[in-house]
Amino acid sequence: MLSLTRIASAWTDAPRLRQRLAIASRTILAIFGGYAFAALATASLALALPLTRPQAVLAATLSSFALYCALVIWAFAAASATRAWLVTGALCCLPAAHLLLTGARP
Repeated sequence: MLSLTRIASAWTDAPRLRQRLAIASRTILAIFGGYAFAALATASLALALPLTRPQAVLAATLSSFALYCALVIWAFAAASATRAWLVTGALCCLPAAHLLLTGARP
């Protein structure tokens, strides 16, 4: 039989579960979304920078570390996990569109 204390405990644990899921969502976003954004931005910057190819690749790669770090910070500083996911998706669309429009091949 379910006791009243177990039912009450289940209701009070719901906010804790929601908070844990939000933190897990932000962690997944920080790891995988940050990597996706840094990779897309690196490829896009390597093509867009007006330098020789080796210098452009090096500059883009070095800047990717700062971009990844900024997105990890943003994932946990955003007002909500949903907003963090939406902003990251929009940020990933910009370099992806640049790569598609320039005809970059893998």
